[in-house]
Order: sequence, then structure tokens, then C-alpha cells
Amino acid sequence: MVRVMFAAALLALPGLVRADDDKSKADTSKLVGTWNVTACEKDGKALTSEDCKDKQVKITSDTITCYDKNGKVEMACKYTVDSTKNPWRVTMTCTEGEHKGKKCAAIMQLDGDTLRCCHSKPDKDAPTEFKTKADQCCVTLRRAK
Repeated sequence: MVRVMFAAALLALPGLVRADDDKSKADTSKLVGTWNVTACEKDGKALTSEDCKDKQVKITSDTITCYDKNGKVEMACKYTVDSTKNPWRVTMTCTEGEHKGKKCAAIMQLDGDTLRCCHSKPDKDAPTEFKTKADQCCVTLRRAK
């Protein structure tokens, strides 16, 4: 009986992997769109609402672009998401801005129309929680209507 259950579990694995792959694509596709920054924290300190006001983030299927309140690009990067982890693990390769040509590690969590993202400076470990320490930045985003 145990062998039969084990064999059945092994036979089901390819389907489970495929289902996870499909789920990953469906989940991460919800990132695509324009987001307004509602809160930000850097190096362990919350920034004022004025510091975050009118900033936006635009996400495509493979690019994240951050804009300042004047619409100027602050940072742009290509990204990949590992949605098998909780929170999601993100690898960003910066193509514009202060960290151009470097990789940053991040975590993300999507809850309806709210997205939280925390990233480290290049070549540092990804944050492990949605609070910053030295060399880390967190933003809370709300999907633009």
C-alpha cells in the first residue's frame, strides 16, 4: 500500500510542477501596471509622506522603472521573480540609475492592489522582512486607478 501511494505521488509530481509554473506566471502577471508609492523606508528610517508623494513605479513583464515626483527615471531594472518562496524573491539587474549594471536582491508581497517591495543595495543579501536595515530600501505601492 505504501509503495502504491509513493508511486502515485511520484507520478503526480510533473503535474504539480507544471501547476506551480502556471501559478507563478499568473501571480507575477498581476505585478504589471502602474503603481503609486504610498510609503517608503530607507536604512531603517521611514521617509516622510512628502518624500514619497507623486512617485510612481511602472512594471512590465520584465522591467521595473521607478520615477521621481517630476516623472524622471530614478532607477530601471530587468527583473525575475521566484514566486515559489514566501515572500517572493526578486533579482533585479539595474539598467539605469545609481546602480546601473549591478544586481540587487529583493523580496515582494502582493495583496490585492497593494504591493510591498524591499531591496538591498548591490551585492548585499536580500532583506528577510519588510523593514529596512542599513543598505536597504522598502516601498509600499498602491495600484494606480
